[in-house]
Amino acid sequence: MMNILVLCNYPIKNPLHGGQLRVHNIVKTYKAAGYNVDVAGVLGNDHYPEEQGFLEFPGFDLLRNVVEDIRYMEDYATNQLFLSDNAWYDKLLAKIRVNPDIIHLEQPWLYSFLKRYIEEKKIHTKIIYGSQNIEYKLKEEIIETFLGKSTAKKAASLVRCLEQEVINNVDGVICVSKNDLQWMRKQTDKPTILAQNGVSDRVVSVDSIAQAREATQGKKYAIFCGSAHLPNITGFYKIFGDGFGSLNPEEALVVVGNVGPAVMADERLAKSANLKERLLITGEVDEPLLCSLVELSHCCVLPITQGGGTNLKTAEALLSGKYIISTSVAMRGFEDFIGDEGVFIADGPADFKKALRHIMNLKPFVLSEKAKSKRQRVLWKNCLKNLPILAKNILTK
Repeated sequence: MMNILVLCNYPIKNPLHGGQLRVHNIVKTYKAAGYNVDVAGVLGNDHYPEEQGFLEFPGFDLLRNVVEDIRYMEDYATNQLFLSDNAWYDKLLAKIRVNPDIIHLEQPWLYSFLKRYIEEKKIHTKIIYGSQNIEYKLKEEIIETFLGKSTAKKAASLVRCLEQEVINNVDGVICVSKNDLQWMRKQTDKPTILAQNGVSDRVVSVDSIAQAREATQGKKYAIFCGSAHLPNITGFYKIFGDGFGSLNPEEALVVVGNVGPAVMADERLAKSANLKERLLITGEVDEPLLCSLVELSHCCVLPITQGGGTNLKTAEALLSGKYIISTSVAMRGFEDFIGDEGVFIADGPADFKKALRHIMNLKPFVLSEKAKSKRQRVLWKNCLKNLPILAKNILTK
């Protein structure tokens, strides 16, 4: 039986945000194909729960010893830690329980460990790189927003060097969008496939529906789901800031996930008239309640204005069968659904808010059978179906 070691920076047993869900389903896909899979890594922050196979977050004090300015660069600093810190290398080494035929590296942040592991063990294992973004571009966008262009360019340069080293030294790559795939194929002639972000079939229960009705106070509502990933917060305020008149007092914008507390803690909230009054913040919720909140919503909003890769919440919105109001950025990777019934694209704040006001006045949306069939493509089992084939082909080369 083929052994696959997956290296990543977040626990996946109880996945909540997009990266966790992606790796969780990648592991499920490998296992369903008959492969033996071990997962190990270093937690990317101190909010993640402990999980077998993972080391704790190293902490900012330690990471400052390897990267001088770690603002929004903790992931990169974690990679650099393994260049010289023998204690951390040994601790992560002890977490590995298989002799891997393939190492699947999800994002580049543990490449230094992987490289050292292969060199010191003197093994010839194959490597698959799971790319979720063009990392240096995303890093530059995020840091420029908060720290300015000069700091952003320096950080992006560091990440670009690491990202290119990874690409140059792996045996295959999976990308989440056609745009990323085109870029990646210009960087390498190694096998590179598209494996988009997807979503699982969702099931609601009587109890979870009742919970959702209670949480939303019986109001008609639009729903925005997201993690505290910085582009989610940036996009939210770029679209909904500076005044919010899209909803009447009997309607709400329900914000689900850790993006909600982050939105509430942001100083921009007080500067946007009527926005706070229309928000209902749930924070993180379990899967049944999330399904029910989406099921009872009138529409899904995707106010994402920056970032690479694809947005997993877009797949969830498409499968929901609700009206969708999205920016063009949020539809990256799902462009073939633009123009479909019930999908509205708005890139500026005024147009987005106008579309929301219009859609909230429409009758509930009913997806046609033809559209339902098309949207089955966003299920994880369809998005990742070529991954085991890539692994097999790489191993037999």
